Amino acid sequence: MPYLKAKNLTVSSKRLNDELEKVNPYLIYIGGKINFQSELHLEDYIEDNFKKIFPDLVLVKRQHNIKMQRCDLFCFTKSAKQPVIIELKNEEDRGLVSQLTRYRKAILQEQPFSDIIDYSLPVKLIAVVPAFHEDNYTDKEASKFEDDICFYEFAIKMHKNSAKFKICNQTYDIPYPILGLPDSQTSSELSQRSLSIFIINFISYLPLESRPDFTALRTLLMAQPKVKEMVSSTYRKVLYATGEGENHKKLAEITNTSKGVILFLWLPTKVKTNIKIPVARFGFVLAKDNNPFSEKSIVEWLVYTKTTIRSEDVV
Repeated sequence: MPYLKAKNLTVSSKRLNDELEKVNPYLIYIGGKINFQSELHLEDYIEDNFKKIFPDLVLVKRQHNIKMQRCDLFCFTKSAKQPVIIELKNEEDRGLVSQLTRYRKAILQEQPFSDIIDYSLPVKLIAVVPAFHEDNYTDKEASKFEDDICFYEFAIKMHKNSAKFKICNQTYDIPYPILGLPDSQTSSELSQRSLSIFIINFISYLPLESRPDFTALRTLLMAQPKVKEMVSSTYRKVLYATGEGENHKKLAEITNTSKGVILFLWLPTKVKTNIKIPVARFGFVLAKDNNPFSEKSIVEWLVYTKTTIRSEDVV
């Protein structure tokens, strides 16, 4: 089904939607740890607090495109005008060194902003991640640019009721709400924080009695890593999935028709990882006679992407 993109919005609605996405980032609690919900939220936080976290650097441009490469943060040192490239990752990544060295080559070939950057100095390469894979250190040792590569590991810690960002033995506030914390009541205020124009329109079509339970369920779904929210062009369907296009993996799909509201909850099954086939999924279809978002809702159907369900497939 066709899902809305930003181009479907009016100019004013697009501006409002962009503002909502910018001003309403959030953290998620999963697996006993607190993370940014996406790499985009991490980039937003670093950009907003750049002068405090990197006081010796000047940020020139975020997401700088050059020779089919894209640098997260392109900077230079205040003291010597030395070029600096910062790569941000929201999770462990094995290919950091090769990625940074590709950026280095592209930057030296084009030498952008040469009026304010001294390219006679070596390009400093910085990786900022929550954890470094062993391969990162191996690749760094093997690189002839080893002396110019810096690894900065960050952590997010709870302090009372708020989160703290820790890097290089310094701690900074993160004024973002945290979704998914155990033993915490999801408030309607928290549920409403990150509503896009698309989802506001979707909610407007829901029955009034379903809206509070929907916003609570939405908060739980959005508290999963890398989850994206896609609304149909009719504002009658919403999909929560990781990834996009044909390769997306559904978590939930909600269909709102004249016959009622139906909730599909999709769960993963075991698959072989050495072959490129779609991940088998099965899910529950909750009865539409009652509020499907309620804790008292009843499973009406079980659906599956294969013809049979084996107990060993269930995870």
